[in-house]
Amino acid sequence: MAETPGAARRGRREATMDAALPEHRVALASRLRDLRDESGRPSYRRLSELAHCSFASLSAAAAGRRFPTWETTRGYVTGCLRHAGREADIDLVLGQWRRLWEDIDVREKAHRLDRPAAQVSAPPAPAVPVRKRSRWPIAAVVAVLVLMATMAAGDARRSAPQAMTGLFNILVVPFEGFPSSAGGLEHTLARELEQWARGETAVQTRGPDDVGRVAARGARARQDALTRLAADHNADVVLTGLLRPDGDTWTVVIEVVLTERVFAETPEFVGRHEFALTEPADVIRGNVEINQQLAGDAVRYVQAVVAFVRGLGRYALDDYPGAEREFRTADGGLAEPARRITGHTEVVLLMLGNAVGRTGRYAEAAAIFRRALARSPEYPRATIGLAEALRAGVTCGKGGVAPLRQALELYGRALPASGGGLVEMKTRLGLGLAYQCLSMSGTPRWTQADVQLADVQFAGVLRVHRGWASSGEARRQSLRLAAEARAGQALTAWRSGDLAGAAVAYEEAVSMLHAIGVVRPTIQERERIFLRNLRDTYVAMNESSQAEAVDARLLRAGGGS
Repeated sequence: MAETPGAARRGRREATMDAALPEHRVALASRLRDLRDESGRPSYRRLSELAHCSFASLSAAAAGRRFPTWETTRGYVTGCLRHAGREADIDLVLGQWRRLWEDIDVREKAHRLDRPAAQVSAPPAPAVPVRKRSRWPIAAVVAVLVLMATMAAGDARRSAPQAMTGLFNILVVPFEGFPSSAGGLEHTLARELEQWARGETAVQTRGPDDVGRVAARGARARQDALTRLAADHNADVVLTGLLRPDGDTWTVVIEVVLTERVFAETPEFVGRHEFALTEPADVIRGNVEINQQLAGDAVRYVQAVVAFVRGLGRYALDDYPGAEREFRTADGGLAEPARRITGHTEVVLLMLGNAVGRTGRYAEAAAIFRRALARSPEYPRATIGLAEALRAGVTCGKGGVAPLRQALELYGRALPASGGGLVEMKTRLGLGLAYQCLSMSGTPRWTQADVQLADVQFAGVLRVHRGWASSGEARRQSLRLAAEARAGQALTAWRSGDLAGAAVAYEEAVSMLHAIGVVRPTIQERERIFLRNLRDTYVAMNESSQAEAVDARLLRAGGGS
């Protein structure tokens, strides 16, 4: 009989880790220890039974002396959750731990490469006559150059920052252009975020101290520089700011750069966003006696930005109701001093609309995206968001022609500005799904043409996927979008009577999902749907043995029969 969490004997506390261990191993081992403590500190013998891993490998994973394999890490996390009675959370939590493990794995590989090679004594060089006219022998010059290059490489390795290891990492970069009397603004933001992160074990913050400044000018150049800085620190969000003086008023610009490490599933979010607030120069300098109301607005502005970043963290951790609350707080805070907000607050509405849409409230999400477009009519990210909400709100085959046609128009408007990669793939997939859904509407004059147009877009998704040399999270999201496009082609083949073609397409779609290599609830659910469709296809082909084999795969995937 299984033990209840309270009935199990608590294991011994962990030994203190060696101070000489690499920081990234200590970080992972500490996170594993924290999880074990939070789960009631099961003994390693009990954990071994629950995780189906050896006692020694689990204990070593938390000791930090060796970097554990993903299989061991997964077993450790699974065993802790089972001991705590949290079986329902396993799929979600494993997806988050997989991202953490992969990030630290990169640091482990770099650590191994950085180990100094063994010194080997070279044999004495043969004597070479020295030319009297040469003050520096060529060999000496080469030796000096090699020594300089080695020293430079060593300095570069020493100056490289340690990667943050949270599931959601926030980097605050020193602000540019602020007078010394107002130089504490970035520290105010950092302090607010750090205080929040203390209660969130999955969140880490860093900066602005000991973080390099970004002196680039121009939106594109700054985005590139901040994105590189994010990669150096393994950050998901970079927060920084600029001060733009203009006579008696100064404009505070808060820049937020989102990376694709956790936002690749919604590629329209990735990149640089900004908020701007114009204040009298005296307020920025800190002379709050000039106008208490304007100073109060500036404080609310900072608090709204902090709420926005907290919302990003909730969204990245799949807590969509929590993200919605934070984004609504940010929207309200930025609306109060609206007479001086100079633009770009539509990004808050973009994120709010997506958080609402994730809970299935598509009509409400569409209304929020329309608010964003009212603020910025040419905002391509909100255009895609509105198109997605309109399409998702329609049940194919049950009417909804008008919203589908509107979604097609919006996708078509956004496609030229998509810029390739994941955004183009997502836009083309949306077009294909909208055309396919429209072909089921029962309107004869649309049906065949829409089927053909859908297949053109599905093929476009696959073309971008095959021609794009992506890696990491971007590669995983590319595979996910390509799998959806291939499943779209399978449905087209099935409806046209090409059952063999449909079976091949569904098999390829499932293989693409497997190639993602990460356990996430959304991916598992899509796999089960594809497998059910594949089974139905084999049944229609009278291939009973193949259908039974797919039933067995469904059982392994947790999808019943």
